[in-house]
Amino acid sequence: MSPLNNDYGTAIVLQGGGALGAYELGVLKALYEERPGFKPAVITGVSIGAITAAVLAGAKGDPIQALDQLWREKLTVLPPLPPFFPSAYHHFAPRKFEQSLGVMGNPGMYQLRPQSLYAPLLGTSIYDTAPLRRTLAELVDLEKLNNGGIRVAVGATNVGTSDVKYFDNVVDNDVDNDEGRVSFEDIIASGSLPPGFPMTKVNGDDYWDGGLFSNTPLSPALNRLEEIETDKRELVVIELFPREIPIPDNLPDVMNRMVQLQFTNRLKLDEKLFETVNDFVELVERIDKSVDPNDPIRQEEGYKKLRKHKKIDAASIIRANLRHELTNAGDFSKASIEERIEVGYQDAVEQKIGEYTPTKKELARVKVM
Repeated sequence: MSPLNNDYGTAIVLQGGGALGAYELGVLKALYEERPGFKPAVITGVSIGAITAAVLAGAKGDPIQALDQLWREKLTVLPPLPPFFPSAYHHFAPRKFEQSLGVMGNPGMYQLRPQSLYAPLLGTSIYDTAPLRRTLAELVDLEKLNNGGIRVAVGATNVGTSDVKYFDNVVDNDVDNDEGRVSFEDIIASGSLPPGFPMTKVNGDDYWDGGLFSNTPLSPALNRLEEIETDKRELVVIELFPREIPIPDNLPDVMNRMVQLQFTNRLKLDEKLFETVNDFVELVERIDKSVDPNDPIRQEEGYKKLRKHKKIDAASIIRANLRHELTNAGDFSKASIEERIEVGYQDAVEQKIGEYTPTKKELARVKVM
């Protein structure tokens, strides 16, 4: 590993995962602390990852302070206690009680729809997301989000067509984007997980959570990173859902594991993946050198697309090393959020997030030189 140089363009990939997203704050806090003056080139996110991406790229103030405010002030669910009650209540309140508070709503994200109580089958969701709109408006400057020098893309699933849509703050016809701006509705659409949250309408279409299609927006990160003018490219991927847990022995744990399996990254990201990609890119580069400059094949669209691909020189995959009790995506309790933030921070520091981790191919080249 080596200190990161300014000639690197970094793409951050953020999964969805509800309350597990507090772990992303911990990782990002370590990343920004370990790399003074750091600014990513690309951020892609889904669901809670889309909310994190919006705050990180468009925060009205310091991005990490804004994310801290998001989690510790907006998304933490506290019991409705009188003002004189001790603030340290969580030290003696039953943990299970705290963990279940989010069922009744989250002041910074969602609130119970009255219809859910008297006619639940007549609606299309249990909650509405008006609180999230207020939270985003308070923390995020849309002009900065769209013109602040960070490429942002957030994914949502079209309910009617089952297609995935990546809302992007740069116009790019190759990725089904013609708006060139990310709106609050785009962010909310990315996190509209049914049946809890309602469909979100964007430009006449209805959208649900992007994680229903793909919870790890790696491909859009790679595509956008290739378009960035930079000498070297780095990926930082944060995975929230555990791959291995104890076998469930009760129904709540069965339901929790079912959700985890649905949203766990299908593709096991490791050095082999990036080595394979880099081998492919280097092969294209060698072929390109052997093709005559006047050969008509150079004008073929397929050939042009092949030449656009760029190598990934460094990659860090931070996987949430959470104990089993912290893996419930619906647990927005104060103690759980605080612990996830701390674990994310420690995991990133231990993995030396302040340094870049070369792919095996790049590491071999460094050793030879």
